[in-house]
Amino acid sequence: MDEQLSLLIQLQEIDGKMRSFMEQKKRLPEFLADLERRREANKKNLESVKDELQTAQKNKRDRDQDLEAGGQKVEKLKARSSEIKNNKEYQALLREIELGEKENKAIEDDILILMEKIDAAAAKITSAEQRSREEEAALQAEQKQREADVAKIEEELKGLERAWQEVVMRVKPDILAQYQILLSTKAGIAITEVRGESCSGCYMSIPPQIFVNVKKNESIITCPNCHRMLYYKEAIVQK
Repeated sequence: MDEQLSLLIQLQEIDGKMRSFMEQKKRLPEFLADLERRREANKKNLESVKDELQTAQKNKRDRDQDLEAGGQKVEKLKARSSEIKNNKEYQALLREIELGEKENKAIEDDILILMEKIDAAAAKITSAEQRSREEEAALQAEQKQREADVAKIEEELKGLERAWQEVVMRVKPDILAQYQILLSTKAGIAITEVRGESCSGCYMSIPPQIFVNVKKNESIITCPNCHRMLYYKEAIVQK
C-alpha cells in the first residue's frame, strides 16, 4: 500500500478518536449544570415542605390566640349573669354564651386539624431530608465519576496527540493540507473506504476504471462525487 495513503488512514483514525473524546469532554459543563439543577430542585422541595410546616404552626398559634380570646369572652358573658334583671335579658345572654361556645368549639376543631397538619409536615420534612441526603450522595458520586472519566479522557488525548504528531510529521505537506481541508468540510471524514464499487462517504458509485485503480491502493485517488480520498480495505487485509 502507498505509504502516504496508509499514513492518512492512521491519521483519520486518530483524529476520529480525538474528536470523540473532545465531544465527551465538552459535555462535562452541561452535566455539572444538570447536577446543580437537580440540587436546586431538592433544595426547593425541602424548603417548600418546611414552609408548609411553618404555615401550619403559625395558623395554629393564631387559632390558639383566638381560642384564648373566645374563652375569655365566654367567661365574661357568664360573669354577667348576676347582673341580669329579667328573663328576656337572661335568655339573650344564654344565646350569646351558646354562640360563643360554638365558635370556640369550631376553633378547637381547627386547631386539631392544624395539629394533624403539623405532624404530617414534620414527617414530610424528615422524609424529605433523608431523601435529600441520599440524592446529594448520589449526585456527588456521579460528579466524582464524571470528573474521573474526564481525567482519563485527558490522558487518552495526550497519547493521541503524541501519536498524531508522529504520523503527521511523515505526511507530505501538500497531501496533509488536502486532508485537513477535507476533514473540516466533509463532516470529519477525509478518507473513506470503497465498498461494493461505491464510496462509503457519499454512497455514490465509483466509475469502473477509478475503482480498478483504487483497489490497488498504490496512490491517492479521490471520489469524483464527494472528493474524499479513497482506499480499498480488502486489499489491505490481503497484504
